[in-house]
Amino acid sequence: MGQSSDEANTPVAGQFALPLGATFGLGDRVRKKSGAAWQGQIVGWYRTKLTPEGYAVESESHPGSVQIYPVAALERVAQQFAP
Repeated sequence: MGQSSDEANTPVAGQFALPLGATFGLGDRVRKKSGAAWQGQIVGWYRTKLTPEGYAVESESHPGSVQIYPVAALERVAQQFAP
């Protein structure tokens, strides 16, 4: 509230960029290391006080479904290549 519509819509440089030294990049294939299975592509990242590096992963099995996980819960999966 206190922001004009122009201020609210003006992007801040680097605001949505992955952090320097990020473990994964956008589009990387990952899966959960343990617990309920979840495999897909990195579509975003997040940071909180308790999770300094976390990722949004879109499911390969259920396109459009996204879950967020801390970096410690994920491992890289080999990329799939079309024949």
